Amino acid sequence: MKRRLRWIGLISLLPIGVLAIFLAFMVTQETTASSALNRKLESMRQAGEPFDNDSMALYFEKHLHKEGTDAWSEVLALSKASLDISSANELPIVGPGQIPWELRPGSTWPDEPRVAEYMETVRPIIKRIQLASELPKPVWMPLRFGGYLTLFEPLQDSRMLTGILELDAVHATYHKQAERAIQDIVAMRSVADAFDWPWFLVAEYTSMAMLGRQWTTINRSLDYDLWNDEQLVILSAQVDKPFDIAKSWNDGLTGEIAMLCASLDNLPEGLPREMAANPFYRLPVMPSTRLEILRVVREFQDCADQGEKGFAERVKAVFASQMARNRLSVAGIYLSLFLPSVDQFARSSDSHETARRLTLTSLAVKRFQRKNNRWPKNLGELTDVGLVKSDWSTAKMDSLGYEIEDDRVFVWSFASANGSGVSETRHVWADEKDDRILRYCVSIR
Repeated sequence: MKRRLRWIGLISLLPIGVLAIFLAFMVTQETTASSALNRKLESMRQAGEPFDNDSMALYFEKHLHKEGTDAWSEVLALSKASLDISSANELPIVGPGQIPWELRPGSTWPDEPRVAEYMETVRPIIKRIQLASELPKPVWMPLRFGGYLTLFEPLQDSRMLTGILELDAVHATYHKQAERAIQDIVAMRSVADAFDWPWFLVAEYTSMAMLGRQWTTINRSLDYDLWNDEQLVILSAQVDKPFDIAKSWNDGLTGEIAMLCASLDNLPEGLPREMAANPFYRLPVMPSTRLEILRVVREFQDCADQGEKGFAERVKAVFASQMARNRLSVAGIYLSLFLPSVDQFARSSDSHETARRLTLTSLAVKRFQRKNNRWPKNLGELTDVGLVKSDWSTAKMDSLGYEIEDDRVFVWSFASANGSGVSETRHVWADEKDDRILRYCVSIR
């Protein structure tokens, strides 16, 4: 009987022993991970890379200019106030109104009187934008950093500035006022440069959107035969700088790491409301989990270090690999804050660069026509105005489409269903059934 009790006692101690071994293993693992994490954070500190809210604020201030803070703050405030003008809620671009597909100088434009009245009202804002554009860029704005709860209100509000300028440029081209239109277009780039905060992927998307609006405005104007040789050169200079995917990617991840680390340091307050309400997020994050998060981010950074060719595909592969590895892990749950931005950037970068090349090529076609009194027979002839083959290719190096039709030409690029290639069918500029027209097909007269 005593022997049986002794065995029962020994057997009952077995789970306790297993638990003790497991706890010892976990303590050893977390101690090792903590040392590695501290070394990683120290190396980031030594390199001047941000890793929390305070270091992000210092990093942000160090790389920006305060000379224009007051000027741009005033411009943003005035632009928001301009939305209170009753007509703004009915206008195109700054409101829900639509620009007619076949809008041309002298054509019918029912909204023109209201647009003219609005532009006269916001003329002082446009003047202030042009004055602020002379100040050093990008501009520093007072932000309160709080991980992924950081509000980038000035950045979002800056899109209103490009909207006002775009509408004024459309109105100017409608009236064949080339000088006014080109001032608006140049100012649109200045706004994008002023708020070019490349350390956050959300800022990269905003910059892409603002530059895309500038390119759309340029492309639309080429259907009007508005520009002289000098103005075409000025416009070409607005789009001749390639989009540096690797730099934008690595800069953007710098801020993403800081915001992610800051959010983990301030759980659950540092997380979006719907996540903070979950009791799971009130648990402390172990050093090994933090180290795994940094490892995954570094793996994404490596995607750009290998060059731009195949960049989007590498990001997609790392994304899939991470999802498979960390789907049910604690690290994977927190990485879900970060991954949607990564995936969206990779998908947007190729189309953004293609849109830039499309605009540059379209301007070159018009420059060639003015120089030689004829349209180029093919895009290869654009070497005559300084372009090279990569300029008239998509980001995936497919040649842009080109076709001469009577008194105008078309330059186009349409992504196919799998996101690559040039459409074999050229879509007419005025075909409102295809919402990609304004971005991917340019009519030049």
